[in-house]
Amino acid sequence: MLWHGGLHLAGHPFDEEALPDEVEASTSVVAYAFAYEPAPVPLPEDAVLCDASGVVAVNKPAWMTVQGTRASQRLSLEAELRSRLKCSALTAVHRLDRGTSGLVLFARSRESAGHFGRELAGGRLLRRYLALVSPRPKHSRWEVSGFLARALHPTRFRFALYDTPGAGRRASCTRFVRLETHEGRTLVQAEPATGRTHQIRVHLAHGGTPIVGDTLYGAAVECGPQDFPLRTQLHAFWLRVRVDATPGVPPLELAAPIPHDFAPAFVRASAPRFARADVPPFPSPER
Repeated sequence: MLWHGGLHLAGHPFDEEALPDEVEASTSVVAYAFAYEPAPVPLPEDAVLCDASGVVAVNKPAWMTVQGTRASQRLSLEAELRSRLKCSALTAVHRLDRGTSGLVLFARSRESAGHFGRELAGGRLLRRYLALVSPRPKHSRWEVSGFLARALHPTRFRFALYDTPGAGRRASCTRFVRLETHEGRTLVQAEPATGRTHQIRVHLAHGGTPIVGDTLYGAAVECGPQDFPLRTQLHAFWLRVRVDATPGVPPLELAAPIPHDFAPAFVRASAPRFARADVPPFPSPER
C-alpha cells in the first residue's frame, strides 16, 4: 500500500518515501489497497505517436489508467511516460477510461498544459472515437444531448443522463455516425462536443445500443476470438488540435492504429475501412 501511495492523510496520498514520522491529531486517514497485486500493463515502444512542440500524443492500451488512482500513484500512463521521457512535469491534457484505448495528449510544461486546457474547454480539441455497439442503431446519423450526473450504485462509479439541469448535472452532447454492421454488431463513429466522464458510453446506452463489452451500462458479457471477455469496445482513433496559435500554422492532426483487442469480428472480416477518419462530421459552428 505504501509503495503504491495508497495511504491518504488529510486527502493527500503519501508513499513510503514521503511518509511523515508523525501525524497530527484529528487528521483524516484513509487507506486504499488492492486485493492482490495488479499486473502492470505494458506500454509498447511505438505507443508515442508524437513528441514535439510541448505536446506528447500516445496510443494508450486498454486497462492502463491515464493518471494515478487512489490505490496507486505508480501504475499509470502518466507515471510511465514521466519515467520513459524523463519529464517530471508531464501532465495529461484529457483522460480516457481505463478500459478504453486510443489517443491521449500530454503537456510537457505548465504553459503547454494551460494552452491545451483552453483548447479543450473551448471545444477546439476535436476528437473522434470508434465504438462497437449492439443492437444496430436505427439511424445513420444522430445526436444525443442532456445532462450527465453521478448515479447511485453500490459498488461502481456510474453516471446517468437527465433531460433537465440540476445540482451536479453537466451539459453533454455527442454526434454519431453509423459506419457498418457485421455479425450482429455495428461500428459507430462518435464525435463528442463536450468531454464528460463516461459520456459516449452513457449516450449510446441511453439509446438502447450499449457498447459491446460495457457491462456497467447494460451490455451482455461477450467473448472474443480467444474466448476472453471483450473489454469495452471503444477506441479514440483521431484528434485535431492547435499547437500554435500563430496564423497560418496548421493544427496537429493524428490517428491512432486500431489495437488487436478492438472489433475482432471486423478484423477477421478484413474490413479496414472501419478506421476512417474521413467520415464527414456533423455540421457544427466553426470551433
